[in-house]
Amino acid sequence: MHAKDIMTTDLVVCHPEQTVAEIAAVLNEQSFRMIPVVDAEHKILGAVNTLSVLSSLVPSYIVTGDLESIPYAPDIGLLRKHYITLLNRNVSEVMEKKPTIVHADESLLSVTAALITYDRFEYALVADADERLVGVLSSSDILKRLAKTPHENSDDA
Repeated sequence: MHAKDIMTTDLVVCHPEQTVAEIAAVLNEQSFRMIPVVDAEHKILGAVNTLSVLSSLVPSYIVTGDLESIPYAPDIGLLRKHYITLLNRNVSEVMEKKPTIVHADESLLSVTAALITYDRFEYALVADADERLVGVLSSSDILKRLAKTPHENSDDA
């Protein structure tokens, strides 16, 4: 089985010049966790996801652990202030610039290995030979397909 056999092809994409506000609305309204970022030719530039947005809100000194304790920080107020500022920025400023990219003819074993080795977001963008986006494949897609696979075919390579 290959990536093309189970990937999602009905995709919502965005462009790097769109604002975070536009994409945050789509993420929230559609309950998406990730949206691929493509150029005018549909070539993959990156991906914006819930964690890439959140990681842009938290000051680096908190993430790096430079402070031993931060219980005094006015957390929701600080996050909200940073979020409001972030909304006017372009997606290109917060997107993951090196998402996991696989090709449509790659085996599910290869895609699974790529997901657990390189990706913390549980998805891979599926590209054609010209690096244009043709689909998205998540770890959940693989698990769902495995659950549907008859036991007698489990040794197929």
